[in-house]
Amino acid sequence: MKYEDLKKFTISTKASKSTIYRFYKKNEDLFSETKKPNGKRLFPSDHARYFDSEMMFDENKVLRQENQSMRNLIDCLADKESLQHTFWQMGWSFFFTVAYKAERNKTSCFKQMHGLYDYLSKKYQDSTELRLFFTTEPFANRSGHHNHFVIHIGNKKLHEQIVTDIQQYFNYDRTDVSIYDRYKAGLFYMSKEKLNGEDWDFISNTANTKEDESQA
Repeated sequence: MKYEDLKKFTISTKASKSTIYRFYKKNEDLFSETKKPNGKRLFPSDHARYFDSEMMFDENKVLRQENQSMRNLIDCLADKESLQHTFWQMGWSFFFTVAYKAERNKTSCFKQMHGLYDYLSKKYQDSTELRLFFTTEPFANRSGHHNHFVIHIGNKKLHEQIVTDIQQYFNYDRTDVSIYDRYKAGLFYMSKEKLNGEDWDFISNTANTKEDESQA
């Protein structure tokens, strides 16, 4: 952890000495993280964010979203017959979002997702188990639709290559990827509305794969 003396810390926080000490008087747990090795008070550099209202607003927003996601997770898991519960019990590797540059409708997005799956299935055949669950949603700020999907890649040795394949498959569009975290309720966000027709699909080659279980 990096530390700053009071002079540098007032510059980092853009706060006065009195404001800084009032803050620590109200937050004794944070004050305990400061130190005074040679009779000179030193402050953790990352404490500066507590004096930035915009940054604290953003952090609070993220925390509220995560809290809502966990509430959704608990609600969905309570219904053991739900589609969300079934998917949650499965293992997933990555969470993707594809924001198309073109103004695609639901049918076009549906074909894009199936096209991706067919491409991966043909390339890797029975060398790995593949499962893909996707949903299609309209953009909030422009015309057209985008896709969220989770994918399970049984053979961990192929994780990096398949992620690269997916990004190259959508090289004209914007893709965001993260390792799937079952506790962030991504599946429930994806299926937050009633799923109908071309809004979603689940595709799997589980019955065809000859993958060695030791690779999973």
